[in-house]
Amino acid sequence: MQKKLLTLLLLLLCISSMASTVYRGSASSWYYKAETYLNKWTALGKIANNQEYLNALNAINTANNLDSSHPDYLHLLGRVMYWGVTQGFEPKEKLPLIKQLYIKSTSLRPLWPQPWIDLAHLNNLIDGFNHDTKNYIEQALHAGPYLDEVNVQVIKILIEHWAVLEEHDRELMFKQFRITTWRPKILNQILIDAKLLGQHDLLCDYLSVNPNYNKKYKETDLYQEFCTSA
Repeated sequence: MQKKLLTLLLLLLCISSMASTVYRGSASSWYYKAETYLNKWTALGKIANNQEYLNALNAINTANNLDSSHPDYLHLLGRVMYWGVTQGFEPKEKLPLIKQLYIKSTSLRPLWPQPWIDLAHLNNLIDGFNHDTKNYIEQALHAGPYLDEVNVQVIKILIEHWAVLEEHDRELMFKQFRITTWRPKILNQILIDAKLLGQHDLLCDYLSVNPNYNKKYKETDLYQEFCTSA
């Protein structure tokens, strides 16, 4: 009798494990479907239509319903919804909910830099350059100081608030800017952001006096476009 009971328990455990694996696999499929939409939006700079947004939202919500403790799924749900807000498919009142999704994602995987920098960007949008924004920047840089995505956002936030930055924050901006200066594609994005914020003179002055930027570099199209008329 005991042997039969033990066999039954092992069978139930096996079935439970198989079901869990199936659920995780299904959740992963829904996640990648939503991620495909997000990558498309990033490449195009827009969401094609409301139905496409709803398809992506349904996919990532399904993934979260199947595995609600996965930090990737929580983070992607926040990103999809943020795109929804920026494109007018969600009200701005959803921003605090998106923030909570990012926070929960960081609590589950604190050494993952992307949710931290998304938190910094979102908190800066909601509350400006306050203590929380600074903390999220610090956490993002701790987790990924050389990650392009992190540096682009950190530099953009710091340049936006340049007039009120303390000295150590200004030093931080130039420290992170130095990391990006030998990556033309990323440097291009940073200069574009700085120009939109009316602060590209600041970065061009740095490039012009830095001894690492020789004549050959200063003859590049990138430098000519942004800095010769600064």
